[in-house]
Amino acid sequence: MTTSQQSIKSMLPGVSAGLVNGVLIVIFQSAYAALIFSGLLESYLAAGLGLMLFGACVMGLVTAYFSSFEGTVTAPQDAPTAILALLPSAIYIQMNASELNIDEVFYTVVAAIALTALLTGVLLTILGRFELGNLIRFIPYPVVGGFLAGTGWILLKGAIGIMSGSGGSFGLHLLQSDYLLRWLPGVLFALALYAILRRFKHFLLMPGVILAAIGLFYGVNFIFGITLEKAAGLGLLLPKMESGISWSPLTESSLALVNWSAILSQSGEIFSVVIISIISLLLNASGLELIARREVDLNQELRAAGMANILSGLGSSSVGYMSLSLSAFGFRLGSRSRISSYLSSAICGLVLITGAGIAAYFPKPLLGGLLFYLGLTFLVEWLYSAWFKLPKTEYFLVVAILLTIAMFGFLQGTILGVLIAVVLFVVNYSRIEVVKHSLTGQNYRSNVDRSLRMQHILEEEGAGVEIMKLQGFIFFGTANGVLNRVRDRVFDKNKPALKFVMLDFMLVSGLDSSALNSFEKLKMLAENQNLQLVLTSLSDATGRLFYRGKLIESEDKVIRVLPDLDHGLEWIEDQILESSDNSQIRIERSGLDLLVDMMKQSGNTTEETARDVAGQVMDFAELRQFEEGVYLIHQGADPAGIYLLETGQVTVQLETSEKTIRLRRMNPGTIVGELGVYLGYPATAAVVASKPSRALFISLPALQKMETRNPATASAFHKFVVRILGERLSKSNKTLQAILD
Repeated sequence: MTTSQQSIKSMLPGVSAGLVNGVLIVIFQSAYAALIFSGLLESYLAAGLGLMLFGACVMGLVTAYFSSFEGTVTAPQDAPTAILALLPSAIYIQMNASELNIDEVFYTVVAAIALTALLTGVLLTILGRFELGNLIRFIPYPVVGGFLAGTGWILLKGAIGIMSGSGGSFGLHLLQSDYLLRWLPGVLFALALYAILRRFKHFLLMPGVILAAIGLFYGVNFIFGITLEKAAGLGLLLPKMESGISWSPLTESSLALVNWSAILSQSGEIFSVVIISIISLLLNASGLELIARREVDLNQELRAAGMANILSGLGSSSVGYMSLSLSAFGFRLGSRSRISSYLSSAICGLVLITGAGIAAYFPKPLLGGLLFYLGLTFLVEWLYSAWFKLPKTEYFLVVAILLTIAMFGFLQGTILGVLIAVVLFVVNYSRIEVVKHSLTGQNYRSNVDRSLRMQHILEEEGAGVEIMKLQGFIFFGTANGVLNRVRDRVFDKNKPALKFVMLDFMLVSGLDSSALNSFEKLKMLAENQNLQLVLTSLSDATGRLFYRGKLIESEDKVIRVLPDLDHGLEWIEDQILESSDNSQIRIERSGLDLLVDMMKQSGNTTEETARDVAGQVMDFAELRQFEEGVYLIHQGADPAGIYLLETGQVTVQLETSEKTIRLRRMNPGTIVGELGVYLGYPATAAVVASKPSRALFISLPALQKMETRNPATASAFHKFVVRILGERLSKSNKTLQAILD
């Protein structure tokens, strides 16, 4: 096969898809035009269809070039058309058109449609420009379902109106034989089309069924001797377009006939079209991703659709966006180029330019049946299938929005949907647990190593410390949950008295001013119960909000603000130790006495045994003094020995090229450097004196000498260090268990 033959073969799927899609778009635009320009505007059907075809042509060309997906098909769509179909009668009533020229109603309706397209285009462009394509994720699913179900009802009602010629009014008169003959075939066609497409998934079925329906219609007419004129007289065909289809956009003279106050009165419907168009575009683009198994740039699609709608609005045409079914049709047919989109747009343009009145030969039952089918798919999806997919509460919200739209109008349904969205957000977000972790001073400590005696005191007093790590965005609903948790803990008689409450805001993304009331009540509770509130990791914005609301004041005795969780815990632990009745922890021990005390606490040994072992260890130790800022251990240095801190304080810190991070703080009665000695690894962090300090130092050679000369003492010393390491591990396990619980 030659290169030219391969090229032609690769183009065939795109050409085929373009031809089929082009014919389908013309048929669907005829149905949409008939839906909008029916009843009192039926004589303007040719002009209305010209406007719809212009929009289909322009939109198709623009998105074919700018879309992120080759083969995207864009044209005026069903959902916006269903809402726009409500405008003519509403504008007619608003203008009291019985006293006016019907031209004024027509041009006012066209201006409203064009304005809607322009507004939709501008908003789509803005959303795409600022990359807000993921906004669809924030619209509650049942609200979207309610809108689409309402759209389905309007399509279904409009379809009956087109076919019966009753103007969309329902009643027993539709069962009369002359009306029944008009709408029943279209409904049967819609039901048959729905059943076939639901059972079989081949992409050629829809165009095939439509062509078969047209052939069947004219075949039956031929058998019964029904001429075109008689079929038109029976209301089975659209009005004959004597002058053919024409594009008649708004001009300076026609703009003078527009009643802008009547358009303003329909701002609710216009707003609904804008919102549902954005939702539908993003849903269709997401659906196309699943079908094509490739990513679609949502923001690019927003920008492309925005430009398409702006040009469509300037040409007095309707709102449109990506058609999922037609775009997927080309992909499934094997088209992987933009030729299909260009060709389908060209067919729409050709029909418009030639003024072909082909739409007058489309049977009304076919056009109405297609609209009925579209409405039926929406209603089945959101009234039947949703029953099995959605929680019953969300399902009834869908029904509530649908009934509101059906009984009162789309504006009222939109308002209800927005209110439901707000309520759902508040209710659902309030259910999110704002307290990520609730811990106590018993199972969560600061990164400060203290003597075993101090650790035991903190263990005993830790139940009086409540630590809450908050998360998410805090507003009045979630803030009240924090208040209730603290209140329940305060008055829980089965637990020790609460002394400290620490709230960590590290994972808090923001705080609403409405939450201040709950925190003010929390402060009042703390004052009345003699509690100390500690707030940590406050962002600049949250801190400003607290200070402006007078929740935090200078020299506040109830609330303490500290930079992070670790410093907050350290401050609380210091307060507990300072107020402890155990005066032994404040006695400064040195040398032998300190080592004896540590061995007694860690090994549970007698005074005599601990003093005997400690005395022998002291033979291998040397005393070292460190001024503030002096390094005991440099990061990356080889292990030198073990330090037993007698006085002062040292900090273990990780040093990077950008900043220094505090890992731990060591107080008297703790050891440091032992891991490097036992593992033989270079130091992974530095150890620096935070205050003037004194420490016993057992060097690596001294430790080896102890093991050689006095193995029993070395063994006892190693067990002592292992117990200290075990205490640290146990503390870490308790913390981890508390977080997991």
